[in-house]
Amino acid sequence: MKLDVLSGIFWLVMAILVCMESARVDVGSFKSPGPGFLPFVAALILGGFGIVLVINAVLKKTRQDSTTNLWKGLGWHKVIIILASLIAYAILLPSVGYLVLTFALMLLLFGIIERPRFWVRLVTALITVLATYLVFYMWLNVQLPKGLIDF
Repeated sequence: MKLDVLSGIFWLVMAILVCMESARVDVGSFKSPGPGFLPFVAALILGGFGIVLVINAVLKKTRQDSTTNLWKGLGWHKVIIILASLIAYAILLPSVGYLVLTFALMLLLFGIIERPRFWVRLVTALITVLATYLVFYMWLNVQLPKGLIDF
């Protein structure tokens, strides 16, 4: 409980400092935000979370010691597979291309997170790739790596 209070106070102090610094630049308004607007709003949200953490820690009188079971049962193999696949994705993206590689990555990630049927993973990956292609390439005109498939 004491550590939660201390960390909540720490994040509250950090939020106050960021709010003060971003207010010195120019916060602006919602209609015309200045360069300090985003840090200011983010610090307000962070300060709110810090207050909630302190209040939650103070109001909870009994708490189980969860530090002994913090890392137990965590699927580290999944984390390693996801990190390795994201690194491979970043390396192979220019040569393989956005459509093919993103589809393969989505198939892998949907299979690691849950174990749905293969056709569900296939359809979900296809919908995800097509939706991102339509939004980024067609609508926003972002140049995506062509790779193997010239679109």
